[in-house]
Parts: sequence; structure tokens; C-alpha cells
Amino acid sequence: MTLAGDTVLLAGFDFGSTTSRAMAAHARLSLNCVTGRMEFTQPELCYRSEACFTPFRDDQQLDIEAIGALLDSWLDAITPDRDSIFSGGAIVTGLAARQDNATALTEAVESRIGAAVVATARDPMLESWLAFMGGCAELSRHHTNTGVLNLDIGGGTTNAALGMNGQVMAAGCHSIGARHFQFGGDGTTLISLSPFGKALCDHIGLSLVPGDTVSGQDIERITHWYVRALEDIAQGSRASFSSACGALHEDCPFTPSLPSSTLLTFSGGVGEMIYATLNGQDLPPRALYGDLGVDLARGIMASPLLSRDLHRAVPANQGRATVYGLTMHSTDISGATVFHSDKIGLPLRDLPILGTFDMQTPVSRLNNLLTIARRHPAGVCLRLASDTPPNLATIRATGEHIATALEEARLPPELPLIILTDHNIGHTLGSYITRWGTLPVNLMVLDEVPVRDARFVRIGLPHNIVFPVSFYGMS
Repeated sequence: MTLAGDTVLLAGFDFGSTTSRAMAAHARLSLNCVTGRMEFTQPELCYRSEACFTPFRDDQQLDIEAIGALLDSWLDAITPDRDSIFSGGAIVTGLAARQDNATALTEAVESRIGAAVVATARDPMLESWLAFMGGCAELSRHHTNTGVLNLDIGGGTTNAALGMNGQVMAAGCHSIGARHFQFGGDGTTLISLSPFGKALCDHIGLSLVPGDTVSGQDIERITHWYVRALEDIAQGSRASFSSACGALHEDCPFTPSLPSSTLLTFSGGVGEMIYATLNGQDLPPRALYGDLGVDLARGIMASPLLSRDLHRAVPANQGRATVYGLTMHSTDISGATVFHSDKIGLPLRDLPILGTFDMQTPVSRLNNLLTIARRHPAGVCLRLASDTPPNLATIRATGEHIATALEEARLPPELPLIILTDHNIGHTLGSYITRWGTLPVNLMVLDEVPVRDARFVRIGLPHNIVFPVSFYGMS
């Protein structure tokens, strides 16, 4: 059996517009004395790669062969036994996620360690959440009842997340990043610009094409628009995104109700440069990365609004916030009283979360959800919500309602049906749903799983009697 105190190996892989990183940690499975849930504690980093340039081919598509070699080198450094990885995550972000072959990258990860790690591309709200949890969760808990707004600025996107007391309250994503304009070795010759960069040039009246020498004045005009847009994001305003150009840059609107007291922090590659400069390091030349990262960092530090908290609120991990979030926060742990039929085949990937029901949901509504489930032969997930722990009579009645709905919907007996609940009722509820094993249903009830606002779930191989559960497609 898995008991509190067991140690597991976690891993994270972040493939961004500019750089890629890997991280691994050993963590203990512990029982939270307040919530009663299993969680990861006492993480000890056992591997942290250097940042390396994300491999691209000459046609700007991801170089999957080179990425595969990079993955193998990381995994060999992490552990000689890949099956020993309990859970973790891999994510493709920014401009890398927009390439036609981004899915091939996630497949490269899954072909190596797919039983343990969830791999996803182009999941902007998850990126925002991970960067906050990896960089600002502890800072937010320390500043009780104060909002913390983190802007994770990389090569392709700025991922905003507002949190309080260690929990993310709102998130957004904008296509503001360093690599929409890429330069040659002299730092001034434009070698490529993204569709977003082209739209911005049109908006501010610049005519730039690859091969042009970009003047310092033109770079300042581009950076000024980016910084002004970041200032609007930091104030919960959409003013910069009201034009056609602005709307193009707004992937997921960020319109939170900002607390009266809010600390502003930065992460990602640009954030890392900002805090390194505050620690006495010089900003590198633009030619080092061949993009506008240095200019964005300089513009942020020159903005009274954006620089207001740089000296009093420094996030952890900074440039590694996302990969740390992937390693430590991309996975939740089920309770130990899980119900699952013998036919459930793990791991289960890409299961859509069709909807939420509660203990009072009528059979007709459950029937509707299960009828939709019939269209997903690979399996589906439903979330059972309950504000308070139910008593045995309520669990029995709910189980009977679900059993009746299963019969009426004629759910194929081989279709995996996953029910998530945050209360310690998994085995009991599953027994009532299956009428103590007499109803043919391929059922799994995972209990003590925190509620996540997501569209997909992945369930990994168990560590004795607890299961890793990962959410993505956050909204």
C-alpha cells in the first residue's frame, strides 16, 4: 500500500518559443492534516537542466528529431529507469505551440514516458496557472489577503494569473513576447517576424520585412506598444486590445476584479532577466537571444507602474517557474479508497470532462450526460460536486440514481466512465453505482481529488493504491 511518507519521482518539461528546460524532483506523499488529502511535500530537486534553445528547422517548424535527442539526454540524466517516474507534465508554449508539428512533440514525450507524464500543446490558461503555482504560490500564501498578479513573459506569450492565499483566482493570455521579432547576429537585422509582429507593424505605421535593418527608434516604438499593453493587463484593462491589432493579440481576455492591494511579479525569460538585473547583472546584448527580450525587460523596469513591486515581491524560480509548476503542481493525487472495475485500462489520456452534477441531480439530467458519453468510446469523465461530506443514505441514493441513468442511457459496458469527487467516498459510491458488481459498467470513482476548472483529465498508473490525476484545457 502507498502510505504517507513514500517518496516518488516527478518530472517536468517545458518547450517554449525561445528556450526549453527540464526539471525533476523527489517528493514525499503526505497526508494534509487540514484537508485530509494526499499531497506532494518536501520536494528535493534532483535534476535541473540548463536552458537550451528550442530546436527549430530552417522552415520554422519544430525539429522533432533534435527534440527527441534532447528528451533522451534529459531522461538519461534524471533516471536510468523511466518507469520510476510517478507523474509530471510536458507543455509546448508560445510560438512553438503554434507550429504545425507541435502535436508531434507531445507524441515524442508520450512515446517515451506517456504512462507517467501528461503532454499538451497550446493550453494558455494552464500555462498561466502553472507559472503562478511554480513561482508565486508561496509568495501569495506569505502575503495573506493580498493579491499577487504574475506576468509570465516568454518568447511568444504573456500569461497573466491573479492569485490570493496560494490559489489562482483569474488568468489570461496575450500574444506579447520577445520572439515576434527575430534578429541576426548584429542585433539589428530583422530575419523574421510573426503574424502578430506584422500586424503590430501595420498598426503603428512601420514597414518592416526580413532583411531590413531596424533602427533603435523603431524598436522603441514596438516595445512601447508592448509595455503599454502590459500596463493595461496589470490594471485589468482591455484598452490596448480594443483595436483589430489588439484583439489579435488577446488570446484569453484578462478581466479580473483586482484586490485593493495587489503585488505585481514577473516570470518567464523576460522576468528572469529583470530580476538578474536587479541583482547587479548587466542586461545581455539583443544579439544573444536575437529577439526583443532585453528591450522588453528594459521597458518594464522603466515603467513606474510595472516596476512598482520589483524590489519587494520576488517570485521563486523566475525563468523556471513554468517547468517547476509542471514538475510539482501539474498532478493531483487521488485518495486511497478508489473504486475501479477490473476492465479499466491505465493510463487513460485525453478524457473530456463532460459536466458536473451533485447529489440532487435528477436521473433525467444524468441520463443526458451519459447519452453524450456514448459518443466518446475512449472514455469520459464526470465531476461530482458536494459542498459538505454526504452521509451514507445520500451516497446510496446518488449511486442508485446513477445506476438507473446508466441503464436508461445504455452506456456500452466497455466504455470507461470516470467520476471525480473531492470527498472520501470513492469505493462506497462505486459499489452502489454498480449495485455491488452486478451492473456491467467500466467504472472508476476517484475520490479526494481537488476541483479544477478544466476540460480534460488524464489518469496515470497507480503508485500502489493512489493514482496521479492531471488536468488540462483550463478555462
